[in-house]
Amino acid sequence: MTNVLISGTYPDRQQEEVKQQQATEALVTSVSTCPLHAPPTTSQHVLKYSLTREDESMREALKLLNPTKDNFRTGDYKECFNWCDISHEFHKQLANFAHLPKRDSSDLSWYAVVFRSKRRADCSNADLFEADKQAYEEAFSATNGSLLVYWYTGLDDEHNCLATCVWSSRDIARSVNSLPRHREAARLSADVYVHYHIDRYRIEWVPNSQTLKVEPW
Repeated sequence: MTNVLISGTYPDRQQEEVKQQQATEALVTSVSTCPLHAPPTTSQHVLKYSLTREDESMREALKLLNPTKDNFRTGDYKECFNWCDISHEFHKQLANFAHLPKRDSSDLSWYAVVFRSKRRADCSNADLFEADKQAYEEAFSATNGSLLVYWYTGLDDEHNCLATCVWSSRDIARSVNSLPRHREAARLSADVYVHYHIDRYRIEWVPNSQTLKVEPW
């Protein structure tokens, strides 16, 4: 089984910030010239992420994300991953990012999307995985790093798969749906699933108990 933390493979964040304006202009051009996609409207404007102590601590903590049960592809999201380990790591990382601005203490939550699918036996998984990777790298760049982690695994013996991503903000996450590579990945995936289901979760830090609470959004 291969687990991929795409957020761990991104270029240095300072390099991303230097290239941000150039990347944004390239995205606008690619959307307007690609025959598969309509030009973005004002409502499709991609929102930007600003560094915070809590978000960067969560980014580091999510590098530990790992399943704790064999049925994690089809089981309960909040029961099948090591949220306790991630809670401890998040609390430890807060000290390392104390120099960054704090988030509003009234909203210490993050937005998780869980995509469960059953693939057709004859589909090209390599092409689909590559398209997904490019889509989420695009989203990371376009939002200036709001995508904290993108994690996926290979198929089980019954061709079940799970992919999950965690964002700093629900609003930012939803703003990337119009990006060209995101839409291209959706187009490529249209014919490869026997079935699929998308769940959305709120991951909330509870200061009193120093734990993360994972609940449906």
